[in-house]
Amino acid sequence: MKNLLSNDDQTSHKRFIAIISFFMLIVLSLLSAYGHRVEDSFVYVFASLTGGESFLTVIEKFRK
Repeated sequence: MKNLLSNDDQTSHKRFIAIISFFMLIVLSLLSAYGHRVEDSFVYVFASLTGGESFLTVIEKFRK
């Protein structure tokens, strides 16, 4: 898990936020699948965080 979240012994907060946001998307989709009402705004926020932070991580990799 440490290797997933770090690059050259430095913790990447962007990857950590993307992973946590992705897990939240999974939880929200499971709640929705089992009949609970999930606000659309929560889905949009966590989807934006997941995609945005992943995109920033890719840009960071190409700049190095």
